[in-house]
Amino acid sequence: MLDGKLRIAPTCYHMLHQVPVRAAHEMNYFYDEGLKTADGSLAYELLTDSMVPFGWEKLGISQAMKEKSVDIALDVQSRTIFYQRARGADLYIIAGWRNQHTNVWVGPPHIKSLQDLKGKRVGISDFNSIRHWAIQIQLVKAGLNLEKDIEWVRIGVNSQLHKDAIRAGRVECAPVPPYYAEDLLEEGCNILVSPADQYPDGRPERVIVSTGRILEEKPEMVKAFLRGLIRSYWFVRDIPKNYEYLVNLEKRVRLTSPDPEERLPQKPRSQKDLEAMPFPLDGRATGFEDMLKEEEKLGELNYKVPPIKEVVAQDLVDEAFKELRARPELQEEFARLKKAEARWGY
Repeated sequence: MLDGKLRIAPTCYHMLHQVPVRAAHEMNYFYDEGLKTADGSLAYELLTDSMVPFGWEKLGISQAMKEKSVDIALDVQSRTIFYQRARGADLYIIAGWRNQHTNVWVGPPHIKSLQDLKGKRVGISDFNSIRHWAIQIQLVKAGLNLEKDIEWVRIGVNSQLHKDAIRAGRVECAPVPPYYAEDLLEEGCNILVSPADQYPDGRPERVIVSTGRILEEKPEMVKAFLRGLIRSYWFVRDIPKNYEYLVNLEKRVRLTSPDPEERLPQKPRSQKDLEAMPFPLDGRATGFEDMLKEEEKLGELNYKVPPIKEVVAQDLVDEAFKELRARPELQEEFARLKKAEARWGY
């Protein structure tokens, strides 16, 4: 902690990742859940710049948190923390951020399977992104060599750009939300893989991480943060009720980015986009066993992997969720969200 405040920071420069934490701040969830001082001021600070250059978090996250005195890091890839813990970093996974694959991988009519991608171009949002990670796993399962058989093409994060790249023949495969892929299928395109179907127990794409020190010294502050964030997860996926606010929030957040690509005007996300966001309603990250098995297949576990129980500490998020579920005033909201969860499977 710096100056007695819980310091929270994003790992990634993608501004969409800041929507839940900014919503929690603007809706006063953190404050109402107890992150306030005796005189009524804020007991937390939100940093807005990413801590490490994109793709370098595996090496740099612990040092970045130390230099910036960050207690809680958002949107960290789960594999990063296993790597860091193996090297003695005092970091723990305390909750989930994105806990499922949400895209299908689509190819043009002449591409019938992943095996057909040998020697072809595959579109990704960014190098070392979760979409890049996701398709690497599937291609290895299909028997392809990631270095020799595939040409990677960076497209950007906007789903429409991925659809356009497929139609224009710039790539032979790209990730698209399933409800955006329907018109591509009508045009004769093929779904090559649907990762969400393969992970019924969830997949911890990105997680929330804290230092061991803050867990030991200020567990109640961490739990207050988690209650506020879970409430924001509910808020983001409570559509159509909160749709207009969230669309405008993303616009405002993007305009604060120094990155010219992130500042570009974006087509507003659909209601389905927001309701289907893979923010876990109970705040938990799941599926670590399968994630590590697939990392091993990729040849990434070239270190002594610590046991999951020594890396994942979700007792506080479990308590936070239990406390929220016990509140009568939140029952109606949660009932709506359970219907959304049933629609999307997560």
